[in-house]
Parts: sequence; structure tokens; C-alpha cells
Amino acid sequence: MFFCLLLWLPAAVVADELAALLAEAERVNPGIQAASWRVEQALLKHQELLEFLDPSWQGAIGRSEAIRSIPGTVGYTSLSGNSREIQVGVQIPVPAGAYVSLGSALRILDDAADSDYLYQTLFGVKVRIPLLRDRAFRTLSISRAQALAEYNVTAAAMLRENQVLRRDIELAYISAYETLAAHRVTQAATERFLALLNETKELCRLKVVPDYQINQALLDLQIGREDEEKARNRVELGLVSLARVIGVDRAIELSIDPEQFFAQALQKPALGSVPFELACHSRGSFLEILNAMKVARAQMDGALEEAKDDVSLNFGVTWQGEGEDHFFQSKKITTDHHLGGEVTVAWRRSLDYRGPRARQARFQARVHELNELLRALIVDIRAEIRNAELNYQAAQTRLKMVTEGIAAARDTVAAEQERFRLGESTSKNVTDAQKNLTTILHRQTTAAADLLRARANYMYAIGYREEAMLPVVQDEQQ
Repeated sequence: MFFCLLLWLPAAVVADELAALLAEAERVNPGIQAASWRVEQALLKHQELLEFLDPSWQGAIGRSEAIRSIPGTVGYTSLSGNSREIQVGVQIPVPAGAYVSLGSALRILDDAADSDYLYQTLFGVKVRIPLLRDRAFRTLSISRAQALAEYNVTAAAMLRENQVLRRDIELAYISAYETLAAHRVTQAATERFLALLNETKELCRLKVVPDYQINQALLDLQIGREDEEKARNRVELGLVSLARVIGVDRAIELSIDPEQFFAQALQKPALGSVPFELACHSRGSFLEILNAMKVARAQMDGALEEAKDDVSLNFGVTWQGEGEDHFFQSKKITTDHHLGGEVTVAWRRSLDYRGPRARQARFQARVHELNELLRALIVDIRAEIRNAELNYQAAQTRLKMVTEGIAAARDTVAAEQERFRLGESTSKNVTDAQKNLTTILHRQTTAAADLLRARANYMYAIGYREEAMLPVVQDEQQ
């Protein structure tokens, strides 16, 4: 669902080339791959919490002399007094919110019932039900809710990585075509300077213009060649930057003519409108903070659960058999009953809940921090949308202005060339007119690229919602 954002395509030819670059970035970009592995880790963490429901085995073997059970001992059951004993049991958490324990013990009692040795066999089942802390396995529910929120944080971070990558690729892609178009314009300017130099030499030979006119034409030609070399270098640097953003070390080749690229790209519909709230909820960075707040709140719930007293209901049934010769005899020597049972309510609490209270305060502070970050992000998103809209409108106006001026610049060049042929002008006037034409052609390319960049930034700002491609329909009564 995240990579489908990379498949939004504008005009057909441009879209095919851009889509291929985006698809390649999806496969090889290190940042995207790292984000996908972070999502995988978070998903596995959510699954691994189910180990809480795994049964656990416990065994003990030992010998005791006049031992007594110590109240308050946790995690250990004392052996019987004056005995050699083997214990084994299994505890099974039941999803309904209880622990069922099954156990067995084999004992050899010393000096019991006038016998040197007495063999005793015990089987039993016990159920413990938490009544306050961890009731119905509340701790597991909180842990899984926190893990799910952490998974959503990583998923939103992955969405953010995709959106940032797409914007960076689109901007680098536009810049690459901008430098390529500028190189073409500079090449054409150099060709005009060369043609002027050749024409000046011919006019000097015919004595139409003085010989010194060659100097200005030659100077502008050399400057033009130097500009052409700089433009060529910028093209190569732009392709290197595009490859770096994609995450590859191969050479990127552009297959579309720059004029065709800008002509097709500028055919996109005007910017539409999308509700600001939807734009926010489409941004990965916004969703990342929202889910981080859910993580903090789940941590607060866990701290509140820790601050509760531990009260549990325990009941169980046992069967015990005895014998003087071997185990598994069912005599009654030290007791009158084979069956036994118990019902107990156990209570335990900490003397001070400094830890849970401090954690609650810390997680509450984290929520406040995230609220402030969310407010700052909302301000940033609103500013990004407005900046993109203003830049788009300005680029549209600039593009219209320079496009109207190109015809005048071309006419000026033609007029100056004609006057120069008649000996009524100088080569400097012609080269100045040619420079003005080159400048306005560069401005046209820059304005067109700025228009596309503003659109790319706008789509990023609204989270690449397709609704923004639709024109705004206003009520006539408004």
C-alpha cells in the first residue's frame, strides 16, 4: 500500500520514464529497504508476545530436613519436611485469564508412621485467577496494543520514507531535464555565435564592416563555448545526483527531448484542493506522531497496571497415595483421605509504587512532547501547501511572461543581423541580441521547471492524495 504511492503518473511518456525510475528505487533504495526491515521487526515483535501463552515446565529435586514453607516466597515451592523428593509440573495460561497448573511429586519420607521409609505419590491440579492486577491477562493486552502501535509507527515511518523519496526523485528528475534543456539552449547560442563569426569574417572580406568587428564575435563565441562546457558538466552532475537519490551507482540516461518533456509535463491539470485534515492524515510524518502517541498511552496503561495490588483466587485438587514398599501405592498411612482441596485468596503489593508513578509521569510527558511536535508539524504542512501554491502561481505567471517575450527576442536578433549585413550595426549589437534571446530561453526553462517543482512539492505536502488532481468546484451561491 505504501509503494503504490510511487505509481502516480502524469503525462504518458514522461510518466513511463519516471515510473521506471520510481520502481527501481522501490527495489534497490537502501533507505526504503531499511524501512521495510524495521516494519518486519515490529511485526515480529507483535507476534512474539504470544509466547506469554506458551506452557512452562518446572522441576525440582532435593532433600529436606525439618523444612517449613516461608510465607511470601514467590516462584518456588518448598519440599516436604524430612524427605527426598522429585517434583515436576506444567503451568498453562488459559486465554480467558487464568493459569492452570498440573503437577506430580514422588517423595520418600524418613521416619514417618513408625517406618524407616514411606513412599508417597502426589498428583494435583491448581487454578490461579488474577482478580486485580493482570485481570484477564490485561498485561498481555497492553503489551500487544503497544506492539501494534509500534508497528504502525514503523509503517508510517516507511510511508514517510516513500513520500520523501518520491519527492526527491521527482525534483532530481525535473532538475536533470532542466540542466539538459539549458545545455541545449547554450549549444544553440554557441552555434549562433559561430554563424555570426563566420558571417563577420565574410563581411570583412567584402569590406562591408571593419575588421575589428571580428574580435567581439570571437570573444562571445569563446565565452559561449565555456558556458556550453559548464552546462554539459551540470547535466552530468544532475544525472549523478538523480542516481544517488534513487540509490544506484549506474549511469542514468534520459530518453525524452527536453522540449517534449516540458511540453508534456505542463499539460497536467491545475492544482486542485483537498481538505487540510485529509492532507495531514495522508502524510507519513503526521501518522508517525499519532501512532507514537498511542505507544506512549499504551505505556501509561502498563504503568497503571503495575501500580495495582496483586490479588488472585487460587483453588486446587490433589490426590495422594502412600506405601511402604514402592511408589504408586494407594494406602492411607499418614492421612485419612486420598483427595484434598484448597481455596485461597492471595494478596501482594509493593510497599511503594515509586517506579510505576515515575513511569506514568514520564510517559505523560512523552504525550505532551508529541502533542507539541504534532502542532509544529501541522504548521509546517500548512506552510508547505501554501508555499507550493504561491510558487505554482508565480511560475505560471513568469512562464506566460517569458513565453510572450521569446518572439520579440527572436525578432530583435533577426533585425540586428539584417542591419549588420547592411553595415548599419555592429557585431556587438548582434551578440547582445543573441545573449538576450539565450537569457529569455533560459528563463523559460527555469520557469517551467519551477512550475513542475512547485507541483511536486504540493503533491508531497498533501500526501499525494489523488483528490487534489480534481478541480475545485465552487457553489454558485457562494
